[in-house]
Amino acid sequence: MPADKIVIIGAGNVATNLAFAFKKYTVEIHIHSRTEKSAKLLAEKLNCPYSFEINNIPSNADLYIISVTDNAVFNLAENTLLKKKIENNLIVHTAGSVPADILKTLSGNYGVFYPLQTFSKNKILDFKNIPVCIEANSGFNYNFILKTASAISENVKNINSEQRKYIHIAAVFANNFTNRMAGIAEEILKENNIDFDILLPLLQETFEKLKKESPGKIQTGPAVRNDEKILKKHLELLKNKPDLQKIYKFVSDNISKTKK
Repeated sequence: MPADKIVIIGAGNVATNLAFAFKKYTVEIHIHSRTEKSAKLLAEKLNCPYSFEINNIPSNADLYIISVTDNAVFNLAENTLLKKKIENNLIVHTAGSVPADILKTLSGNYGVFYPLQTFSKNKILDFKNIPVCIEANSGFNYNFILKTASAISENVKNINSEQRKYIHIAAVFANNFTNRMAGIAEEILKENNIDFDILLPLLQETFEKLKKESPGKIQTGPAVRNDEKILKKHLELLKNKPDLQKIYKFVSDNISKTKK
């Protein structure tokens, strides 16, 4: 059976979406956050209990999910009050680049519950197709986490800490860097009185192609064609933006090399 009672430690983007996902399946939720305001705000949305002092965290939950920043995971792993509260119950974290065994200082039963998606508090996502990468320190714990994850997602994957590090860095390139590139494009257009939405059909088609083809096969642009004239023109247009010139040249050179 999946977990019936879950304590979510955190009230940020990931924690909020996880809480709503589990609440949808009638799981009993308790929210804990280091600030009363954030804990209360999320708990009121879910109509569930909350705490902001570790002493008030329930000690009888089936699963404890730490969903905070990477640095905060390390800090919580050393928290002796939390260790006393969970009493060797199963605890997991949702961090991309933090090893599972960081939690062994808290409990003899630990693992990872890493949903691979970009989250925000103001948009609650359906977990059905979101990959959830799980890991555990024993077969029993793994099976319990698997059943719990499968209650909200149809895409649960067995991923170890070493693999997860590379998934995380790949996600940074695919999501965080891509979004920053779109931000740069928006800045360039805005300075020239052009609305960003002119690029939306282009972006949509790019991601539609990615559903069917490898990124390397669909790469287009002047760098692929080795169009020196266009590359030079673009760099000239960015002459007053040396940082963007560096980015443009570096990425163009990288694209050119991968096509050779």
